[in-house]
Amino acid sequence: MKRFFYAKIALTNLKKNRQTCFPYLLTCIATIMMFYIMSSLSTNSVLNKMRGGATMKIVLIFGSVVVGIFAVLFLFYTNSFLVKRRKKEFGLYYILGMEKRHISRVMLWETLYTAMISLVLGIACGILFSKLVFLGLLKILKMEVVIGVEISAFTLAETIGLFAVIFLLIFFNSVRLIYMVRPAELLKGGQIGEKMPKTKWPLALLGVVTLAGGYLLALKADNVMTGLNTFFVAVLLVIVGTFSLFTAGSIAFLKLLQKNKRYYYKTNHFISVSGMIYRMKQNAVSLSLICIMSTGVLLLISSTTSLYVGQEHSLYLHYPKEFRISLSLGTEPDDSAQFEKELKEIGTYAENYLKDNNIDIKNEGSQTVIDVAALQKDGNVQITSSRIYGSEDFENLCMLQAVTLEDYNRETKKNETLKDGEALVFLEDVPLQQDTFSVNNMKWKVKHLPEDTRMGDTGLEFYANPVYRIVVKDFAQLQDLWKINKEVYRENASRVKYEYSFDVDLPEEKIQELTSSLHAYLGEQKDAPHAFVYGIENRTESRAEFYSLYGGLFFLGIFLGLLFVMATVLIIYYKQISEGYEDKERFAILKKIGMEWGEINASIHSQVLMVFFLPLAAAGIHSCFAFHLVKEILMGGFGLWDVDLLVICTVLTFLVFAVFYVIVYLITAREYYKIVSE
Repeated sequence: MKRFFYAKIALTNLKKNRQTCFPYLLTCIATIMMFYIMSSLSTNSVLNKMRGGATMKIVLIFGSVVVGIFAVLFLFYTNSFLVKRRKKEFGLYYILGMEKRHISRVMLWETLYTAMISLVLGIACGILFSKLVFLGLLKILKMEVVIGVEISAFTLAETIGLFAVIFLLIFFNSVRLIYMVRPAELLKGGQIGEKMPKTKWPLALLGVVTLAGGYLLALKADNVMTGLNTFFVAVLLVIVGTFSLFTAGSIAFLKLLQKNKRYYYKTNHFISVSGMIYRMKQNAVSLSLICIMSTGVLLLISSTTSLYVGQEHSLYLHYPKEFRISLSLGTEPDDSAQFEKELKEIGTYAENYLKDNNIDIKNEGSQTVIDVAALQKDGNVQITSSRIYGSEDFENLCMLQAVTLEDYNRETKKNETLKDGEALVFLEDVPLQQDTFSVNNMKWKVKHLPEDTRMGDTGLEFYANPVYRIVVKDFAQLQDLWKINKEVYRENASRVKYEYSFDVDLPEEKIQELTSSLHAYLGEQKDAPHAFVYGIENRTESRAEFYSLYGGLFFLGIFLGLLFVMATVLIIYYKQISEGYEDKERFAILKKIGMEWGEINASIHSQVLMVFFLPLAAAGIHSCFAFHLVKEILMGGFGLWDVDLLVICTVLTFLVFAVFYVIVYLITAREYYKIVSE
């Protein structure tokens, strides 16, 4: 056998099959480029120097893992499609005397060509565009632009290593597909699987049940904890339901249409329905993947865009005032009057410092408060041991915040009164309407308030768990709650703390200086009459962390959204090409038996439209049912309380994606019509 014989055949094959191989090659290049960019961003040294860089690095590393997993699954799928499309070609090699081992050598060379071209061009494009993408990321994060290009040896090695393994596994999988098929089946090529598919009612029923189950789980989520608990189960059920309904449910529905004589026995309906039944078995997986990918794009981009656009609003919810300083005693006295007296004394440290240094403050406020992790049950709260972190109680986790009536009235500018044994209780920010409320062995009669009454700015909107806020009559009851907390959590118990918050009209650098000077002053009070622990938070310095997280998620959403869109386009393209070759002979027969080309063209148009837009419609329905679940996760986990913003972003994302989907349809449908009309 001549030297490089198989290499030349492989190169000729790639050229001859460029209609299918070229899009696959572009996909490999784009996937390698996107993985390199994501990996290089996560190892960029600039992240170590910027505020919020650690958060951003975690988000980017997560993105790299997602892109890597996606690359394995998607490249396997597309390559398997290409191998199956070329069965007849491999069958011709058998006629020419080649064996499976010879075909395997040809495929090895094809894989080597694809791998080398993809890696060289993918990494080159990655290096070329990584700086541009990084500048875009800095723009999203509202950071200063950094000049210079970094090429990480680790990122190069990681990219080459990962995709070398992927291409090797793809080659072995291709060989496996060839060795599993008998030579006679290879010669039949595209004629295999031409039998009319049977109606699989059990699978169709499974699809209905699993899809309904996924929808119900999504609608039942009433807070972020139940939402996170059910999210992956709901996603899995919807995926199973989607595949089952596209595989079996669609055929069952078309068979029902076939039985409807008034609908079926019309020329355009007859051809389109029978054609869809005839090919649905081969198209079901592709349509399901398009639907799932489209749903992923819609949810990913709409949710991350909402977070990014609403990040400033969320920041102000978490930090209602510029500064929040908390001070608590090192050791809490047993006597409640002494306890309150000493706590208020240390609470004046920050206030006195600001006044002594002539710092102009406004909107100042203070409160004595205790925050405790607990379990909720039947509208009451139980402070219990660390077993609350077990999975059996995960959904019942909550936070309990208690303040005194004096502080509540001062902060809300109200004049409420409480009798002995009474309390005001809020769940989140809404007054509790039940008659009694208890925390372990402490029990109060709930004083009912109008439902439009609000607790006021607390900064607790970012707790992932439900928050019970209780207003007790005096400090002694705060101390009683602290004692229960102390008995349960011992050295890890929350402290009763004095919180002092205020606003200042200062530029960012002055706020940083004030924060540093407050840290220095409070840290030096070693000779104070009362030992205390303090914490300082401010909105300006926390903004960088917010932007890193929300901006990073927005960047990741756009990046992964583009990746999924690319995959969707390729699947659609291959589906149209595959259907074109399969339908070409069938429509030629219809023309020979006397059917007008206009009627054939109308039926083709009807069939393509029905099949093509079915995944988009299903993705829209999935997104509608997922909206409530996504809303609960974003509200409880990220503090996105602007539901109107989420609705607007979701609707706009769907409309933009639908326009893009139509454009893809027009382009790929043209290829389909070109094939069937040749």
